[in-house]
Amino acid sequence: MAYENNVNNLTWYPWLNNQYKKIINFYNKNKCSTIIVYNSINDNSNNLLCYAVSRRLICQNSNYYKFCNTCNNCILMSNNNYPYYYKLHYLTLNIQKIRDIINNINKLSLKQVKIIYITNIEKLTYQIISTLLKIIEYPPSMTYFILSCNNISIVPMTIRSRCVCWNMQIPNENYSIKWLQTIIHNKEIIIRTSLRICNGSPINAILLLKSKLWHSRCILLSQLSNALLKKNMLLLLPILSTNDNEIIYLLITFISDIIKLIKNTSELFLINLDSVIRIKSFLHINKNDICKIYKFWHNLIKCWYYLNYKNNINRELLILHLLVNW
Repeated sequence: MAYENNVNNLTWYPWLNNQYKKIINFYNKNKCSTIIVYNSINDNSNNLLCYAVSRRLICQNSNYYKFCNTCNNCILMSNNNYPYYYKLHYLTLNIQKIRDIINNINKLSLKQVKIIYITNIEKLTYQIISTLLKIIEYPPSMTYFILSCNNISIVPMTIRSRCVCWNMQIPNENYSIKWLQTIIHNKEIIIRTSLRICNGSPINAILLLKSKLWHSRCILLSQLSNALLKKNMLLLLPILSTNDNEIIYLLITFISDIIKLIKNTSELFLINLDSVIRIKSFLHINKNDICKIYKFWHNLIKCWYYLNYKNNINRELLILHLLVNW
């Protein structure tokens, strides 16, 4: 099938096939449902999937799942010149830009397919959300709104109530591991660990294993061991003070695994499978420290949320407050 080959010279991933078919089936059966929120907790090449869906919707000679690649619209999309495909990033989006796009769309032929694709709608400001609501309540003719997010729970209900929410499925873990083993040559336990840290995303797992963050993770584990032994979480301050919020997330995974082992959870359900022996060594903590661990885990999650979803946060003070009050 056409969508299984390279899409605009981008590599197509096999786990996207079923998702693509289901989405196209939905569009074919619900031609009036033009607003869909694609929710995914991580990146499984969802941008590529949304682009392929857009190609299919724009194609003038589509054959159910396939787009033809030869019609005028397909050629324009292949060259990134289709004038009525708007991909908008939340960081560069503003009220005036939305209004200008809608004004342009309203001037077009009713038979002309238009697509407005907005990423990370959970991070849009209240003002932009309000402007968007007025548009999607009475969308222009032949206009498809493709909205994506990584956390549907914090998308305003006013948006969700006007859209169809589509939860993007992550690939089966064993399937992903087999695929990853054809790309990277690491031990299975390392690959499985990286996959779990990345919430099942094969693409992010590759990026993690090739990044400096993977090396920082080893340093973090050693410093966490020292901090728990000396009962002084301020020892984590140097590594947590970096500008990478993902180091906070890695710490959450370690603390989560400690809590699971405290609760006698099977090792099979741990995230950091390559570090089980080290994590088990943390279980010497007494009962009073267990309560602190739970509190620290809860505050870590709040800290990570504020750093990712709140603006104008003093990162240094937030982390310092977290560690002092553990």
